[in-house]
Amino acid sequence: MGAPPFEANPMTSLARELCQQIDWQYPALARTAAAQAYRANDCETAALEFVHYLRQRRRPFCGYSPAYVAALRRHATPAFRRQAQAELSRLRTVPFLGGDHPDGRGTLLAARPEVLQVAGTPADFEEFARRVAASQPRWDKSAKHTIFQLARFLPAVFPLAECSDEALLPVFGWLTTIFPTEWAEARTWGDTMLGPSGHNWWVAQLGATWIHALLFPEFRGFTKFRAFFPDWFEREIQLLTHSDGFTRECTVAYHLATTAAFIEVSRLAAANGLRLSPAFHERLRRMAAVEWKLVQPTGHYPAFGDIHNLEPFLFQRVPSLAALTGSPEMKWLAEHLAPRRPRPFGKLLIETLQFPSVGEDLAPRYRRIKARAPATLDTALPASGIFVMRQNWTRQADYAALDASARGNIVSSHGHGAIFDLMLVCRGRAITVGNGKGPDVGMDEPRRHWRVKSESHTVATMDGEDHLPWRRAYRFANHVSPTIEVWRSEPGFAYFSGAHEAYERLGDRGAVCRRKLFYRRGRYWILMDRFGVANVTQTHTYRQHFQLGVPARVLANGQVTTTGRGGNLLFVPVAGVPSLAPCPWPLEGYFNPRQLVFTQPNVTGHGLFVTVLVPFRDTARPNVQARLLPVMADDRELSPWEATGLEIVINGRREVYVDFHVTWYLPWKCGGHTGQHRLFHSTVLR
Repeated sequence: MGAPPFEANPMTSLARELCQQIDWQYPALARTAAAQAYRANDCETAALEFVHYLRQRRRPFCGYSPAYVAALRRHATPAFRRQAQAELSRLRTVPFLGGDHPDGRGTLLAARPEVLQVAGTPADFEEFARRVAASQPRWDKSAKHTIFQLARFLPAVFPLAECSDEALLPVFGWLTTIFPTEWAEARTWGDTMLGPSGHNWWVAQLGATWIHALLFPEFRGFTKFRAFFPDWFEREIQLLTHSDGFTRECTVAYHLATTAAFIEVSRLAAANGLRLSPAFHERLRRMAAVEWKLVQPTGHYPAFGDIHNLEPFLFQRVPSLAALTGSPEMKWLAEHLAPRRPRPFGKLLIETLQFPSVGEDLAPRYRRIKARAPATLDTALPASGIFVMRQNWTRQADYAALDASARGNIVSSHGHGAIFDLMLVCRGRAITVGNGKGPDVGMDEPRRHWRVKSESHTVATMDGEDHLPWRRAYRFANHVSPTIEVWRSEPGFAYFSGAHEAYERLGDRGAVCRRKLFYRRGRYWILMDRFGVANVTQTHTYRQHFQLGVPARVLANGQVTTTGRGGNLLFVPVAGVPSLAPCPWPLEGYFNPRQLVFTQPNVTGHGLFVTVLVPFRDTARPNVQARLLPVMADDRELSPWEATGLEIVINGRREVYVDFHVTWYLPWKCGGHTGQHRLFHSTVLR
């Protein structure tokens, strides 16, 4: 429906329009003061009494209670109060319906519930009501997710005496106007827009549709959407996630949001006596477990694909998730990776997800969990293609994460056009980083475009070609499904080997690309990128890209070192000319990584990068030399492209590494060692 004409008396206009959206035959309304006023044709009184009725009912339970809010205020620290007041001050200065999602995020709708509940004042809510009312001509033009934002806001403010019934009248007017508008669009979503596998938009939008149907059955046209529960949610959680628990959208940021959406739906349902199946909860448990399995020593999650919030999620989310899922690993990580985390509410533990909460102190649940360290160091999510190597589970650890997920289908649109992106943390300091999505910029303009290209990731490229050509925002012109050949996690090392065929689209110029990463645990990585070209007579330029989130400089010997306090990384290339350049499209509030590139120009035939990555702390840069060694097999010396023999000397200590690349292998000799296996390291593999 369109927006009603905005009259001289907005309260009268809003009240009349709202009353027209109410099902006055709803049984619980028949004897209320609201119904009596409506029958007397006093719409203004009827609308205000109706809002009051909604806030006083016990069922359905909307979440939060006056007792919970009182406890929150009683325990809020002075630091949190100052932070909350500053956040509300900021929200008063930003556009109401601006940005790439004009859904009210530039308002109190963007505030966290605990901010509103601790620091919200009558003036805040009155000003918000004025802004909502003044935007009435644009209500039906606000973007998707407005009802999702309102599902977050309304339960949070219902218990607040500072928020008057009058202040909520235009909010409900906005809700009842935009609800059918958003449904009219949402019901057209399908295979051509979001793909056949489900999407975070479906969970957020349709989940919010169900939430409003559950909480506000008094509005005309809302109740039918209760049919979404439970079957739609049971189906969607299976479609949208891999069997290993990771969502199909190829980005951790959207995985976090989707996990939160399912958790909050299940909690709101349970608070109203509704239940989901054991299979649903098992899949949800796997989704939540992905978070502790991927978390970096810094407390962040690896920034693969589109990502907005770069804050350390571990400190905000994991204690709540530990309590909600009963995870002993999450509690252990919360206590060991963030032992002195801020406690904004003292002994209270609140939900710090992103979606509506029922308002529960989770501290009792948290205390009942017996913390347990993760049983393994490394993580393999083979169905989704995410792999993690760790030194240990401390804040000062080395860490590497590889994104080998399939890319190009529509559901993966929040992933970027790069295969085998690599995130490295050295001695607890993030070295390679992601580029994020870009804030509120046109989706097809260069600042956005560059951030999804292959060269803006820590990957290898050939002839400047993207792995997946960009057709338009959220669409690639190709599909790539990497093959994971080997994954090994051993006490002394971890090893990944995978290949992709992205460049097969180039025909005679095409290549199969393989990335290998060997981690000698606690000492160094060996990164190999191998290009098997179709035509060995053609000349190519090969590049190995690194996105550096820390300062770096090129040394006289062609090595590259990062600098600064804490963990650092020494890049020791066997081949390739290094270059350092600033981010070509810097954006405020995002990582703007330095571009480290090792280039091999004008190579005829196959290409091979072998780069040793040695972590160190502060200025204690080690003395490292690396050189190729001949590998003898098949009664001849093999080319490095067939099998790489590598000598690594670190501060005088020599180690030898042998890795066969071709499909066959025979007994071999290299650097004083012999063997008959594809993979060898002189200190951990014999």
